[in-house]
Amino acid sequence: MRTEDEAWVLSFNGEIYNFQELRAQIEATGHRFRSQSDTEVLLELWRREGRACLSKLRGMFAFAVYDKKTRTLTLARDRVGKKPLFYFRQGNVFAFASEIKALRTLSNAPRSVDWESIHHFLTMMYLPSPLTGTEGMLKLPAAHTLTLDLSTGEIQIERYWELRYDTDTVTSLPVWKEKIANAFEESVRLRMVADVPVGAFLSGGIDSAAVVASMSKHGSQPVKTFSIGTRHQTHNELPDALRIAQLFQTDHHPIEVEADIVHLLPELVRTYEQPYGDSSAIPTYLIAREARKVVTVALNGDGGDENFAGYVRYPILRFSEGWRRAPALLHRLTRGGTYLFHSLMRSTFSYRVNRFQQSMPLPWEQRYLQYLSFFTEEEKRRLYRDGFGDNFSRTDQWYAVRTTDARNRAGDLVHRAMSMDIETYLAEDLLPKVDYGTMAHGLEARSPFLDHTLLELTARLPIHYQLHGSVRKWILKEVLKDTLPLATLSRPKTGFRLPLDTWFRRDLSSFVSERLLEGHPNMWQVFDRSRLEAFLAEYRRSHIDYSDHIWALLWLQEWFSQYTDA
Repeated sequence: MRTEDEAWVLSFNGEIYNFQELRAQIEATGHRFRSQSDTEVLLELWRREGRACLSKLRGMFAFAVYDKKTRTLTLARDRVGKKPLFYFRQGNVFAFASEIKALRTLSNAPRSVDWESIHHFLTMMYLPSPLTGTEGMLKLPAAHTLTLDLSTGEIQIERYWELRYDTDTVTSLPVWKEKIANAFEESVRLRMVADVPVGAFLSGGIDSAAVVASMSKHGSQPVKTFSIGTRHQTHNELPDALRIAQLFQTDHHPIEVEADIVHLLPELVRTYEQPYGDSSAIPTYLIAREARKVVTVALNGDGGDENFAGYVRYPILRFSEGWRRAPALLHRLTRGGTYLFHSLMRSTFSYRVNRFQQSMPLPWEQRYLQYLSFFTEEEKRRLYRDGFGDNFSRTDQWYAVRTTDARNRAGDLVHRAMSMDIETYLAEDLLPKVDYGTMAHGLEARSPFLDHTLLELTARLPIHYQLHGSVRKWILKEVLKDTLPLATLSRPKTGFRLPLDTWFRRDLSSFVSERLLEGHPNMWQVFDRSRLEAFLAEYRRSHIDYSDHIWALLWLQEWFSQYTDA
C-alpha cells in the first residue's frame, strides 16, 4: 500500500488489533482514510511518527516500509516474534520476505550450509535469530528493526522493545488478580474482532480453557473449538478438552488423526524451511489443517507458561541452585549433594533431569540449557566425523553469551530463566511452530496471552505469585478458580505427544535406518556413518527414549535434501 502522494510504500504481514483506536486518533486530526484496513492505519502512523509508532502497536506483524524521499527501507518484527521476516544481501541486491522459499526463487539467493548453525541446532532443536541454517540467509530478531540506507548501503539493526522484570512488591494480591483478569479479558476481546469465522484450539489445559471461557463470555454465538488426538497418542487430551467444551457449550470439533510421519515429514520440512526438531509441529500442522475447514482465525493458549512460570523446569532450576549453595556438611551427608536431587526427580521426569543433575558444576545458565537439550555437546561429538566442529563453540557457552542481555533484565533466578525463554524458546521454537503450521493452511493463529501489555504486567509480579513453592501458575489459577473446574486447574501439564519412541523401535525401524544411513551427502559432512549406525543400534538395545534425537536427525536429512546442494 502507498500513501496518496506515493512517497511511502508499505508491505505488511500480520494484524494490528488496536487499529480502530489508532484510526480514531488519527481521524481526530482531520485525516481521512481511503479504506477500512489496519494496513492503511499502520502506513499513516509510520508516515507521521516513523519508528516511534511501534510503541503504539498491539498485534503481530512483520513489515517493510520505504521512504522515497530519504531512500531508506525499514523492516520491523513484532515484540515477541509471532511473524517471521528473512533477508539476505548479495552485492548490490537486498532481498526480504516472510518465507525463505520466496527468497530462494532469486538466482543469487544463498544456498551454502552454515555448518556451525547445524552444530547448535542439534542441541537446541531450533535456530535462534539471525541463524537459518543457510550461510548469508538471515532472520530479523523479534522486537528489532533493520534500516537500509539505499544511498550509502549502510544497514542498522536496533532493538525497539524489551521485557524488563521490575517487580512490584507494593500492589496487593486482590488488586493483582483484578489487573490480570482485566488485561486478559481485554486481550481476548481484541483478538475476537474479525470479518471471518473465529474459533479456538482447546487442549484441555488451563491456558486454552481460559481463552475459551473468555470467548464464551464475550461472543454472541457458541465458540467453535478444536481438539486433536489419535488412537496411538501417548497422552490423550480429548476427554479433558471435551469436559471444557461441554462446560462452556461450545461448538466442539474433536479431531482424531493418524499421523503418517513417513509421508508427512517432507511436507513439514518444506513448510518450516529451517532445521527444526520440535516434534509437536506434527499435531500443530494437523489440527490447523482440519480447523481451517471451519474457521479462518483460531485463538490459542500460547504464552501462559511464559507469563506465569508454567514450565516444570523452573522449580527444578530453583531447587538445583539452592542445593548448590547448601552447607558443605549437608552435601557430604547426601553423598556429594546430588543424591537427593537424583532420587527426588528421576522417578518423575525423563533422562533430561539426570543430565541436568550431572551438570551441577556448570553455571546455572549453561545447566539450564542441559535440561532443554536434545544432543549434549558430548553426545554430538561422539557422532561427528573427525574434525567437524573442532572450531565451533560449545552450544551451552554460546547460548549463555547470547542470553546475557535477557538475564540482565531480571533479578530473581526464575524470572531470569523466563526472560531467556521468551527471547529464545518462545520466539524461535514455539511461535514459528504455530505460525508456519497454521499459515500453511491459510489459518491465522492469535495468542491473547502474548499481548505485550499483559506480558509487561505479569513481568512485574513478585515471583512467589507465579511460582508459589512448587505450584506453577499459582496466581492464574487463583484468578480462574471460579471459572474453571478443579480438575482442569490441578491437571498436570501433558501436551500432545505421539509415540515416536515406539514407532522408531518397531514399525519405523527400517525407515529410520534407511533414511539416516543412506542419507544426503551433506549428512556425511557432519556425521561419521559408522558412529551414527552404532548410535541407532545402541538406541534399540537401551530403554532410553532418544526419539526426539532421531526425529531431529530425520528432519536434518530431509532439510539437506530440500534446501541445500550436495
